[in-house]
Amino acid sequence: MSSDSFSCDATSDLTDVTILHWVPSQHETELMKRTFSYDFDFLYKVGASIFTYIFENHPKTKELFPSMIQYGDNWKHSKEFLLFSTKFAQVLSHAVKNVAQIDTITAPLYSIGAMHTDFEPRGFHARYWNMFVDAMGMTMRKTIEPMTTLSSGEKSEAVMVWRRLAHFVISHMKRGFNDRKNGMIK
Repeated sequence: MSSDSFSCDATSDLTDVTILHWVPSQHETELMKRTFSYDFDFLYKVGASIFTYIFENHPKTKELFPSMIQYGDNWKHSKEFLLFSTKFAQVLSHAVKNVAQIDTITAPLYSIGAMHTDFEPRGFHARYWNMFVDAMGMTMRKTIEPMTTLSSGEKSEAVMVWRRLAHFVISHMKRGFNDRKNGMIK
């Protein structure tokens, strides 16, 4: 599986109406559940991989986390990194747990996105949302590739389903961010 075939186009429109109203099929839901675990180690590994990808590919984003700057090159071993990684993995966990009733997760995602306007003074930019889609896609591809319980076709399908979920999650966050930034909500 080529990593290029699963990378997200950073210029894609993450507020695409079709993804905002995406309802996973039963097959897609099953693939997500087969390729995910609620085990803390799994969640931490996924969250850490997402943030590692972002920080290594876009080092300037580390400035959004001033408590980690003090660790320099050892940021991966900080309790702050553990906290941020785990928080994001919990969002994914909530999404997967409720994927059969996906409309129940849109409001929390919207709220999380709106809260991110608080990070603008630290340098958060709307374009950073795209990095999360890239990072989630790459992380789940790396997680799924070694699974021996899936055929190569199922692995490809599962990666695409995870990319859809990433796009869905981030689109709702981005919508909340933009609405608050534009004064549509407080």
